[in-house]
Amino acid sequence: MIDFVFGLSVRVFLTNDEGKILILKRSTDSKTNPGKWELPGGKVDQGESFDQALIREVYEETQLKISLEHVVGVSEQNLHLIRAVHIILSGEIVEGELNLSREHEGFAWVFFEDLPEYELADWLEGFVNNQDTPENFESDDKHQFTRTVKPWLKSIQSSMDKIMKK
Repeated sequence: MIDFVFGLSVRVFLTNDEGKILILKRSTDSKTNPGKWELPGGKVDQGESFDQALIREVYEETQLKISLEHVVGVSEQNLHLIRAVHIILSGEIVEGELNLSREHEGFAWVFFEDLPEYELADWLEGFVNNQDTPENFESDDKHQFTRTVKPWLKSIQSSMDKIMKK
């Protein structure tokens, strides 16, 4: 049996005014998931809090300053001898103009339910595939689900606050 070393990564769902989520296309030179789409974020450095790491990583990758809101979920990625745990948060852009680093070669703003149309990083694909999304809406509005994500996140936060007795 091979024991894994656990590594911590942090990611963020940044949404625009239309309710679309920012995804980034990894460079084709990347060691993991080359050319695939992911959420902004990255590894937590030793001695760094995960919120500080996420704010730093997003700025390094996009030149955007952000604020963080709530924990949305978690995903796991099995690499060679490392099991990366991705904590996923929601956040907002505070200031800045999107300017990608060399880690990424593209970006897109997409509705959550359209993410499966992209070739996603393995950890993000696993997260998206494990979400329950309504199959049919009473209205013809294809993106109704995305606009319901923020209230859903607030509901999760409220539940977590009760569990933690805040």
